[in-house]
Amino acid sequence: MKNVFVALALGLTACASAAPAAHADELDWISGCWRNEARTYREVWTKPEYGYLFGYALNLEGDVATYFEQTRITLGTPATFDAYPAGFGPSEFTEESRGKESITFVNPAHNFPQRITYARDGRRMKATISLMNGDRAQVFEFRRC
Repeated sequence: MKNVFVALALGLTACASAAPAAHADELDWISGCWRNEARTYREVWTKPEYGYLFGYALNLEGDVATYFEQTRITLGTPATFDAYPAGFGPSEFTEESRGKESITFVNPAHNFPQRITYARDGRRMKATISLMNGDRAQVFEFRRC
């Protein structure tokens, strides 16, 4: 019986000293369905689970999707953002900075974009893509679906 307690104590010690798992609420603010004012663009993100957020984006013309992109954020320090535009990829971007409800990913070697920023403000979110120096910036403003 003593050996069982020793094994249990050792097991609990090993669990306590293991690297901490990503917090389930990390980047939770990005989760949900987001669309632009004209309803021609939609972006959807899952809740963070098991170290990932999964997403997709659609350009819409009426009831027809004219473009799609699949995305994945791998939580961690730093987090990584993988984009699969039109199903091709991945194009990997690494976290450059993070605030309470904002995050910026960069990949200086990528042609365009090289910088991707998401920022939340209440029921609104903004995504900005650009070159590293901010040139060719495109801003996508969203509201909750």
